[in-house]
Amino acid sequence: MSAPYREVSSRLKRLLSEGGRHQLSDRATGRFRSIYVPADFAPLVADWSARWAEAKRLMKEMSEIARSELVAAITERTGRRTVATPAGGQAAGPRKRRTAKRRSRS
Repeated sequence: MSAPYREVSSRLKRLLSEGGRHQLSDRATGRFRSIYVPADFAPLVADWSARWAEAKRLMKEMSEIARSELVAAITERTGRRTVATPAGGQAAGPRKRRTAKRRSRS
């Protein structure tokens, strides 16, 4: 971003934060949305939001542990590695389907 853009963006952020406005942002159906939060609810909403973020982090950690334990158990039982990657490993990602090449109309 250019310096003038960053300067204007910074001024806008300062202006919005000075007025005591509080907004909660989330993503629903792939789009971001903002919800106005009255000032007296702001500490409660901030606490809830922090707890939710911590809960998501802990669930992700539990999922990674369970996945690595499952991979280890399957490997021990079968003697070979599974398709699943252990925690921290990189999966190949979803396969992309090949599409037919379009013929040009001449």
